[in-house]
Amino acid sequence: MTVKPDCAAESLEGRVLKNGWRVNKKIEPKPGSSGGFFSVCYLVSNGEKEAFLKAINFNAFFQLHAGKSIMDILNEQSAAFKFEKDLLLRCKNNKLSKVSLILDEGEEHIPDFTIPGVPYLIFEMAEGDLREHINFTKNVEIHWKLKSLHNVAVALKQLHGVGISHQDLKPSNILLYENKTVTKVGDLGRSLCMDIAAPHDNGGFTGANSYTPPEYLYGYSESNFFKKTGATDMYLLGSLIVFYFTGANMTSLIGKNLDPSFHWTAFRGSFDDIKDYLVHSFPLALKEFKKSIDKKDLAEDLAEIVKICCYPIPGKRGFPVVFSTTRNQYDFGKIVTKLDILAKKSYLKL
Repeated sequence: MTVKPDCAAESLEGRVLKNGWRVNKKIEPKPGSSGGFFSVCYLVSNGEKEAFLKAINFNAFFQLHAGKSIMDILNEQSAAFKFEKDLLLRCKNNKLSKVSLILDEGEEHIPDFTIPGVPYLIFEMAEGDLREHINFTKNVEIHWKLKSLHNVAVALKQLHGVGISHQDLKPSNILLYENKTVTKVGDLGRSLCMDIAAPHDNGGFTGANSYTPPEYLYGYSESNFFKKTGATDMYLLGSLIVFYFTGANMTSLIGKNLDPSFHWTAFRGSFDDIKDYLVHSFPLALKEFKKSIDKKDLAEDLAEIVKICCYPIPGKRGFPVVFSTTRNQYDFGKIVTKLDILAKKSYLKL
């Protein structure tokens, strides 16, 4: 006799949810994919459109935190779900055009499971993420890359405009739509918000470890919320620009050009102690980035943007306030303009 696994989130297929959403098919995680352990994903439809459903898998948290109080886990994950849902609804209500849109949300009750409730979010269907489309061959799809990066910068400008900082910008969270002509930012699960407390905010970096800005790797975190979140998202945007053309991120390039004894895996001093060495390695990382782009003018223009975004000292990232009409050092609007100009120039050269 087959024993049914005690996981309600794995048992949504075939059910009809509120508002007429039919759960058609479970989406199996792709080999090497990340971020899917704590959720179960499905294709759904409501007669008008197909969409993507993400259901919380409470059982996965129990496996990871064996011995921890069940009530504590349920409370923590319920708080995390509510936080992400509230941010997504804020984005929807403010019509943020470059953030992946939530279509619906709810909770399905499935009897005969230890935890019968399955909270879920339903999103507009993407055609894939950046990792599935990007081509790192020199001079291939340059216009597409610049337009896509412009969309990402617009998304960050929109998010910060409603008090949200993404904090987890990485290739798997860059989603493609409309025959891959439109790029949107997804996954606000690790974001921070100026007026909604994040259950995962411990004062450090809340995103994926491999994309961590260098200051966090040496134990430094800005105490001012706006400076911290602005500097972090700006660094992640610059690092993403590097990824579009090299397949690497800026943190890996900085680390590659550091003396091994000063690398964050070996160095035991403070961030103040390491600053000069990071500043020394940064131009070497930028030089390596520029080598990946054959077109010299474009290489210089993009390197200047990356320099603004990724300077190793967070307090010196962005734009001097005296040059910003918004009085905001981390002014994503200026990055939007720079990338828009480069995208239009590249289109004229096609």
